[in-house]
Amino acid sequence: MQQQYVITFAGADRTGLVETLAELVKSHGGDWQQSELTRLGGAFAGAILVHVSSEGFQAINRAVEEDDNTDLAIHITEAVSQPQIEPNLHLALTGPNRPGIVYEITHELAELDVNILHFTSRVESGAWSGEPLFVADLDTCAPAGFDLEELRDRLDGIEERMTLEIDIESVKS
Repeated sequence: MQQQYVITFAGADRTGLVETLAELVKSHGGDWQQSELTRLGGAFAGAILVHVSSEGFQAINRAVEEDDNTDLAIHITEAVSQPQIEPNLHLALTGPNRPGIVYEITHELAELDVNILHFTSRVESGAWSGEPLFVADLDTCAPAGFDLEELRDRLDGIEERMTLEIDIESVKS
C-alpha cells in the first residue's frame, strides 16, 4: 500500500545533491510529489513529499541509516493525511534586521491560533542605507470567527517596538 512520507534534509551545498535524493526515492519505487528546496548560507536544505510503499519506505530508511555520508543529514516522517488547508491571511514584513522578529510575530500568531502554512524570510541590504533589512512573507490560516482587528492591534505594538512595517491582507480562496 502506498503512503506519503516527508523527507527532510540538510547538507553542504554541492552539485548533484538533489539528484542523489531523487535517485534514493526512485530506486525504492517512490514518487516525488512535492518539494521545497533551497540554499541557506553554504548549506542546501529542504523537504520532499514522496509516495512510496511501506516496503519502499523501509528500504529508504535502511539506505539512509547505512549511509556513511556525513555531510548530509536526512530524516523521514510519515505524513498524516489531512484535508487541504488554504491560506486566508497573508502577512508581509519589512524592517531593520534584529534578533527576535520571527519569535515576536510567530508568538502572536500562535496565541491567536493562526496556523502558518508557508513562511519565507531573508535579510538583504537596504536600498539607501545599506543596513541589513529583514523581509518575510507568511501565508497563514486563521480559524473561523477570527478577530482580524485583534491581530492588527497586537502586530501594531510589534511594529512600533521593532520599527517594522507589517502588512496583513485577507486572501480569498
